[in-house]
Amino acid sequence: MAFLYSDEQIAIGEEARRQLAARFDGKALRAILERGEGHDAGFWKTCGENGWTGVAIPEEHGGLGLGLIELCRIAEATGRVVAGAPFLSTSYAAAEAIARWGSDEQQAHWLPGLAAGETIGVLASTEGNSVAPRTPATQVRGGKLRGTKRAVTGGGAADVAIVQADAGDGETALFVVPLDDVERIALDAFDPSRAAADLIFDGQVAERLPRSDVASLGTLLCRLAVVVAAEQVGGADACIEVARDFANSRVAFGQPIGKFQSVKHGIAEMWVLNELARAATADAAHRFDSGAPGAELAAATARLNASDAYEQAAWLATQVHGGIGVTWEADLHLHYRRARATALELGQPAMWEDRIVAALEQQP
Repeated sequence: MAFLYSDEQIAIGEEARRQLAARFDGKALRAILERGEGHDAGFWKTCGENGWTGVAIPEEHGGLGLGLIELCRIAEATGRVVAGAPFLSTSYAAAEAIARWGSDEQQAHWLPGLAAGETIGVLASTEGNSVAPRTPATQVRGGKLRGTKRAVTGGGAADVAIVQADAGDGETALFVVPLDDVERIALDAFDPSRAAADLIFDGQVAERLPRSDVASLGTLLCRLAVVVAAEQVGGADACIEVARDFANSRVAFGQPIGKFQSVKHGIAEMWVLNELARAATADAAHRFDSGAPGAELAAATARLNASDAYEQAAWLATQVHGGIGVTWEADLHLHYRRARATALELGQPAMWEDRIVAALEQQP
């Protein structure tokens, strides 16, 4: 689907990129890695101050009333600086679920805090090896939730979760659950800034999103995948630029290494992969915002393309740098960590490939 960014959308992306480039670099994230836990609270504060936390939340609930395209423009900028918190995407997922399937009371209670960045939201669905189990073991009985959700991105610092659970009578639905007294087990991950944790529910109050059903989680995962794909595209962009600049300045055998065929072809391949991912991500965001058909198919395509592009860019940029590429100070390891983390957070590639096959089978 062909479209062009509006002047306002271009300006949103450029301003986000300018502000983040001026305020954040690898130093903050390296400090988080050295501690082995936590997230960059300064980054999240910046998101709130600039209104990015409320970009896709309706104006009547304190948001800006924009769309997925604008949020993706900002997410792309956060990916470039390897931002030290995942909450821009996880809170979007929580807010989107409440806005689409919640009651008026739930929307009035939760959306203003999510829009202001004062409340951090997450999506908790993973059980075992599946991010979208057909029959979740987590159950809600008498309004109380029991069960465990694994590897919840942002779960180590969140205030509220949207939880997929068995509602009884053979129904599966989404529930909004405050996390004040929920036991959390932080994961020993190679990117601690993603604040991944297991959430253990033992009788916490869970309010069903009344308009949610068994298909709601799939839709929500697709929307979240588009935001994460935009972040991955931004990260790949940064890797490509770092590799290009180094290849043009590093001299070997009397000439810049960028003149060597293997180096310049590798950088060109990185660029091509990322442009395909960028186009797929923009297409998916536009389809969701415009209500065009094929949005979930486009989201799955963006998910696969962006994950591949970022991993390849992080790996090849490290190779271009040679031995110094793997050093602590080079910062390329930050992108490689992030590429691996984001590739795993929303499920294995096979799950998204299956979604593509299922969507294609339904087409006339």
